[in-house]
Amino acid sequence: MSKIKKALEKAKTRGFAIDRQGELQGSETEKTEQVAAPKYFQTRVIEISPEILKKNKIVSIDENHPVADQFKLLRTRILHRTRGTGHNTIQVSGFDSEEGKSIVSVNLAISMAKDTRQTTLLVDIDFRKPSVHKLLGLGDDIKGLKDYFEDQPDLEEIFISPGIDKLTVLPAGGKMLNAPEVIGSPKMEALVKELKGRYPDRYIIFDSPGLNTCPDPLVFSEYVDAILLVARSDFTSRESIETVMNLVPRDKVLGTVLNDSKWFESMAYYYRY
Repeated sequence: MSKIKKALEKAKTRGFAIDRQGELQGSETEKTEQVAAPKYFQTRVIEISPEILKKNKIVSIDENHPVADQFKLLRTRILHRTRGTGHNTIQVSGFDSEEGKSIVSVNLAISMAKDTRQTTLLVDIDFRKPSVHKLLGLGDDIKGLKDYFEDQPDLEEIFISPGIDKLTVLPAGGKMLNAPEVIGSPKMEALVKELKGRYPDRYIIFDSPGLNTCPDPLVFSEYVDAILLVARSDFTSRESIETVMNLVPRDKVLGTVLNDSKWFESMAYYYRY
């Protein structure tokens, strides 16, 4: 048994339950209310390339891809856990680095936007190694949160519509050497509150660094409603998992996505109940 499997099994005994492909019960709740896609006036529109998405493993855009169904299952679980509580700000973070947390963030955001009952905003707050813009093929010369904190443009000037209905992207805009200070600033906290309250039907997915790599994601966790952790099969260590689980506010943890799993054809998911 791999180290990561042992650690996740240990987490299970502490109140975590396992949902595997083919064992998830139920379906999405009946869609009784549809939310229209927003109309953009100041927001920059950049049509993304399906070929780039496919190359970067962004599969949620393809209804026929088998892994897209896995993200629908993940979406369903998250919506069931959060809709009744009004929790609409979700931080996605890895334990270390190179675990695929940004791929999960982007795929989840696209899948969430495809649900008929809300819009979705994807925010890249990984100022150490921003990658959302690369995964979506938005180009490197784009404004983002770095500009917001340094030059103070209006938010509408740095939002991007990637050509996917009901999805808006807020890129990092580049690396920042003073990332911990920016993340911990009153302006960042105020920004999260503003984004949360701006549209009541919007879910906000924040892509953040690994919790064992720097202080940024732990500081940011104070501002969000929920945290989704991403581990990589045969890569993330048991020690990393245990360290993070002793750091994060446990009541905010929605669960852990096991990425790049060899147990199944695509992915396996672990959820806390």
